[in-house]
Amino acid sequence: MDIELSSNFLKKAKRLSKEEKVLLSDRIEIFRDNVNDSRLKIHPLTGKLKGLLSFSLNYSKRVTFVYLEKEKVLFIDVGSHDQVYK
Repeated sequence: MDIELSSNFLKKAKRLSKEEKVLLSDRIEIFRDNVNDSRLKIHPLTGKLKGLLSFSLNYSKRVTFVYLEKEKVLFIDVGSHDQVYK
């Protein structure tokens, strides 16, 4: 899986705690190896975020992304549930 990172994603990822950065790195590797891994809890978004998908880092943090091609995604945002789903 080819993963591109938006400037917004990079900016927000820098603000994560050290532990969250480690978790993000782990989740990205899981995503890259098997996008269907149940630990990611990938789900499509609705409403004004329709067309995007999301996966969980932990109970409160999410990553939103979109497929650009079958094997290429763009990570758009990372943050708390309220920050990402605004």
